Amino acid sequence: MDAAPEVSADAATDQGADTAVDAPLLPGLEGPPTFEDRNPDPRVVEVDLVASAGDAELVAGRMTRSLLYNNRTPGPTLHARVGDRVRVHFRNDLQEPTTIHWHGLRIPAEMDGNPMVQPPVMPGGTFDYEFVVRDPGTFWYHPHVNTIEQLDRGLYGAIVVHEAEPPRFTAERVFVLDDVRLDARGAIAPFASGGHDAVHGRAGNYLLTNGAAARASLTAPRGSIERWRIVNAAGSRVLTLSLQGASWRVVGTDGGLLPTAWEPSRLQVAPGQRFDLEVTLNDASGVTELLAHVLTQTDAGVQTVPRALVELRYEGDTTATPPVYPTVTLPPRAESPMLQTIRLGANTDGGLAFTINGRVHHEHAAPMERYVQGEPVRFTIINEIGPEHPFHLHGQFFQIVSRGGRDADELGLKDTVQLGPMERVVIETRFENPGRWMYHCHIPEHAEHGMMAELEVTPAP
Repeated sequence: MDAAPEVSADAATDQGADTAVDAPLLPGLEGPPTFEDRNPDPRVVEVDLVASAGDAELVAGRMTRSLLYNNRTPGPTLHARVGDRVRVHFRNDLQEPTTIHWHGLRIPAEMDGNPMVQPPVMPGGTFDYEFVVRDPGTFWYHPHVNTIEQLDRGLYGAIVVHEAEPPRFTAERVFVLDDVRLDARGAIAPFASGGHDAVHGRAGNYLLTNGAAARASLTAPRGSIERWRIVNAAGSRVLTLSLQGASWRVVGTDGGLLPTAWEPSRLQVAPGQRFDLEVTLNDASGVTELLAHVLTQTDAGVQTVPRALVELRYEGDTTATPPVYPTVTLPPRAESPMLQTIRLGANTDGGLAFTINGRVHHEHAAPMERYVQGEPVRFTIINEIGPEHPFHLHGQFFQIVSRGGRDADELGLKDTVQLGPMERVVIETRFENPGRWMYHCHIPEHAEHGMMAELEVTPAP
């Protein structure tokens, strides 16, 4: 579903990136370093990306053997403007196959990293990803082969696609959040094939902010108005966030800016989801903290304890002009959409397996459903079991219509929606992007043990 895109799909493909025209500089990004763009054309972003094994300092003073993109985790941030052409020259220096999934980007299916469409890149092999970024927003990239281990070991990175005329802030910051399970020696703990991890997904014992277990320590002048881009790259941990010492508003979600901002007391971010925050640094305390509220074993039992992911202290003063946001209009609800049901379940025949509509799905299975491009479809997604499921649809955006039988107050375009135990959520999409697309639970243990399927969108006649 398009939210008044700056560049239409056809215009972006035909005109956007291959026309060497002057373009204003993109706003700077604080956080993981951005890729080095080796193409002089201002409308083409051309970068090199290498996946390899290496050491990362996740915990201060201790090196952990990890999987890295360009020798770091998170990998470099891919930074572009809507309508730009992106070329990624990828090389796999791992000892196993892999792909790159550009989570949230509406790109051609053969570039999406789906191993059922793109043959995985073998060890020592290369693949060139090329596409036009159609939508502004905050996205991310990660593997879609052996995702349980490759994602948890560090293969992920952020994507920022700026609007044609982006709102101006004092600063823009990217926070890629994750968790990792380390053993007493500081190594990534062995992966279990059953038990709690299989049922609920693997959770870590360290929270990471931009690849480090220590809180990010930052400074900024009082009076700043900043844009914070939040990515939850954790395998299974739902992050409940709050902000102390500043005022904040949610101004964007998976599919870009919202038509109306809202101010939460706490913000729940499921695996795979992104949120853009407008943060105004105006508190008398002079310190702003981004907190994650985490269930923790204490002397008083299991309690929810706030843990600081980011600490920002004021240095100096400034007077910031409030950002001017473009008008965003969401597509109206369809009057007579096609009605479909997706049931998320499990069975224990021969061991635990997760299911979609009663079936266990494996790679190279035929698409379960076929739709016509532009056809409005309303899905009722039903979680029939106890574990939570962040449901992700590749290649498309959708709107959340209702949750638990009540109209949903969840504005914006989404590609990932969280379903709690036994919960029912209704979403609507128009399948504007033709191709063969995956949909699955974004907890890798669930997806790779059956809760993953495909659909096909055929071009409109």
